[in-house]
Amino acid sequence: MTWTPINFAPGVFKDDSPLKAQGFYIDADKIRFVNGLPETIYGWERASTSTLLGLCRGAFTWQDNARSQYAALGTHLRLYAMDLDGTITDITPAVTYANPTFNVTTAASTTVTITGWTHGLSVDQKFKIENASPATVGGVTLNGTYTVLTVESATSITFTAAQTGIIAGPTSVTCLTTAYLAPGQEDGLAGQGFGTGGYGSGGFGGGSSGLTLFPRTWSFDQWGQNLLGSPRGDGIYEWAPNTTSSELVSNGSYSTSAGWSIGSGWSVGGGFAKASAGASSNLDQSITLATGAWHLLTLNLSVSAGTLAAISTTTIGAGIAATGNYRRAFYAGGGATTLRLLKDATFVGTVHDVSVQVLTTAQIVTNAPTMVGSMFTTAERIVVACGSNLDGSFDPLQVDWSDAEDNQNWTATSTNLAGGFTLPSGGRVVRGVASARENLIWTTDSIWSMRFNANPDSVYDFIEMGKGCGLIGPNAAAIAGGTAYWMTPEGGFYSYSGGTPTMIPCTLARDVADNLAWVQGDKVYASHVIGKNYAEVWWFYPDSRDGDECSRYVIFDTIGLTWSSGTFDRTAYAHSAVFEYPIAVSSVGVPWFHEKGFTEDGGPRSWSLTSSFATTDEGQLIVNGIRPDADDLQGGYSMLFTSKTRSIRGENTRTYPTISITAATGEKSARVKGEQVGFTVSATTAPTFWRMGALQMDMMTSQAKR
Repeated sequence: MTWTPINFAPGVFKDDSPLKAQGFYIDADKIRFVNGLPETIYGWERASTSTLLGLCRGAFTWQDNARSQYAALGTHLRLYAMDLDGTITDITPAVTYANPTFNVTTAASTTVTITGWTHGLSVDQKFKIENASPATVGGVTLNGTYTVLTVESATSITFTAAQTGIIAGPTSVTCLTTAYLAPGQEDGLAGQGFGTGGYGSGGFGGGSSGLTLFPRTWSFDQWGQNLLGSPRGDGIYEWAPNTTSSELVSNGSYSTSAGWSIGSGWSVGGGFAKASAGASSNLDQSITLATGAWHLLTLNLSVSAGTLAAISTTTIGAGIAATGNYRRAFYAGGGATTLRLLKDATFVGTVHDVSVQVLTTAQIVTNAPTMVGSMFTTAERIVVACGSNLDGSFDPLQVDWSDAEDNQNWTATSTNLAGGFTLPSGGRVVRGVASARENLIWTTDSIWSMRFNANPDSVYDFIEMGKGCGLIGPNAAAIAGGTAYWMTPEGGFYSYSGGTPTMIPCTLARDVADNLAWVQGDKVYASHVIGKNYAEVWWFYPDSRDGDECSRYVIFDTIGLTWSSGTFDRTAYAHSAVFEYPIAVSSVGVPWFHEKGFTEDGGPRSWSLTSSFATTDEGQLIVNGIRPDADDLQGGYSMLFTSKTRSIRGENTRTYPTISITAATGEKSARVKGEQVGFTVSATTAPTFWRMGALQMDMMTSQAKR
C-alpha cells in the first residue's frame, strides 16, 4: 500500500475545467477556508417567530441609549424593527392623514369594497381606519389596519377584513384614515439589459412608461439612538426606538383639575373648550415628551372665525383656520414642556379630542430631500443624501448634506455646515458610506473620497480615487477592517483602503458574471463576517440558473485571500455589530441568526465540497482505500468518488458507491479507477461540523494504456 497525503490548495476554483483546476477544489456549499483548510460554516437559527411582508433588501443593527439592541429590516413593502427577543414591530412610515367620507359595501365573505374615495393607494399598501361612523357595516368592524387587496379605480379599493360579512351597503361612512408608505418595486425591470433607460429617466428610476427600473432597496444609518432610513427613490425617515405609545395629554373636561390652564376668552364644559373673539390667549397643559422622538398631535376643531395655532417646543404646522380633524407629526428633544393652543384675537370655535402620542412609526425628516438614491451619516453627525432632489428636480449625481447635529436643516448658510456638490461624471451615484478615515461615494463607474475639511464654504473635498470600478448595487459594498470591498457592474471585485482601488483576483469571477441575473444586479447584498481566525466578505447575488432572487453567494477571506461559494436563500444580511450573531433574511421574510450552532434551526443542514480531478501521465489512477481525518467532527459525512476515462468514443464518467464516515472510522476500502479521479465530501445531518485534517488515500498508478 502507498498511503498518499491529499493536499489541495485552499479556495474554490470554478473558472477553468475540473481537470485544468487540478490541485484546487472546484465546488462547495456552506464551506469556508480557515488557515488553509476547508471547514463547514456554522449553523443558523430563526431570530423571530414572525415573518416579514415583502422582500427584505436592507438590514441594519444598532442600540439605543439604554443599550437595547435593534435591527432595522426594510422590505419592498414595509419597514420593521426587531428587538433582541425577536419581537418585530411594523414601523412603516405614515405618509398621509385624511378625514374622508366614502361608501362601504360588504359581501358574504371577508372582502370589503370602498367607493367614492380618492384614495391614492396602491396594491399591498397599508392603511388604517379610525373613528368610523357607523362603526360596522354588514357585521364587519371597520376600525383597524388593512392592506389594499385590489385597486378598482382611482376612487375604489377592496381590502380583506377580519370578519366574514353579509351582503350590505353601500353605506356612507365618515372616519379618519392613515396611509402608510407605498410599496416599492419588487424586481428590476430594465428589459434590454442592466441599467436600461438611465437612472432618473421618466421620473426617479423610471423609463418612458414611468415604471421604476430598480427594485426597492433601503439604506440605513444611526442618528444618536434613532434610526435613519431611506427607501430608494423616496425621502429620509427617522424612527426613535419606541414600540408602545401612551396618551400624553389629560383631556377630560379641559378643566384646571384635568391639568389645563385656561386663558381669557376660553370657556370649558361638556368635553369642549370654547373660544370667543377678544384678545389672543392660551389653552395650556404641561406634558412630558419622549426624548428625541416624533409625536403625533390630534385636534378636532369647529372654526367659525380666526386662527388657532398649536405650539409645543416649536409651532406645530401652520395656523388652523377651518373646521376639521387635524393630525400633525412633530419632533421634540424631549422632557417637560407645555402644549399650547394659542388663539388669535378673532378666533371663534370649539376644540375637543386633543391628543399627543409618541409615534411608533418612522417619520419623514422635515426639510430633507424627498427623493434620495441612498443616505448615510458621517462622523461629524451630518446626514448625506446620495442622489438628491433638494434643489427641485432629481439629480442622480448630486450629493447634498445637512447641517451638523441637525438633520432637519439642509439650507446652506455662512453659519452652518449644510451644503451640496455635484459629481462631474460617473453615470449616477449608487451608494455612499462612512469609512474609517473618509467617506466613500460610489457611482456606476467610479469611487470618490468625500473628506471633511471644516471649511464652511465647502465642508467636504471630493476626490475621484478610481474609474472603471463602480458599484453594481446600493448594498453590494462592505467595510471590513477599514477596507472597502465591493462588486462592480461587470461582476468583478475590488478593494480600497486608501490610495488606488485594487482589483481582487477571483477564482470564481467568470462563474459569477456569466450567471448573474444582470437586470437584478441591484439586489446584490454584501456584508462582512468576522470569526475565529477568519475575516470574510460575503456577496449574496441572484443567479439566473435559479431565478431572479438572491440564491447564491461568494465568500472572500481577507486573511487567506481565498474564495468559496455556495447556495443560500438570503436577500439581506447584517453583520454582528450589536447582536451576538449576524442577522439575515430569507426571500420568504424569515429573519435568521447566522454563525450560530451546528444545525438549521435544530434540524439537519447540508454542506458539500468537491475536489478537482487528479490525473497522471503514466496510465490510470487507482484508489484502493482512504484514511479520513477531520477535526471536531459532528454527525459524520459521506465521501463519493467519480472517475472519468476518455477514448475516441468520447468521455465515460463513473460514480462509485457512497462511503459513510464517522468519527470512529479508521480506514475504508475503495475501488476507484480512471484517467481522472475526483471526490466529494458532503453531509445532511444535525448537528454537523467538519474540518478537514490529514486525509490520506491508498493510491497507485496502473500501467494500462489509455
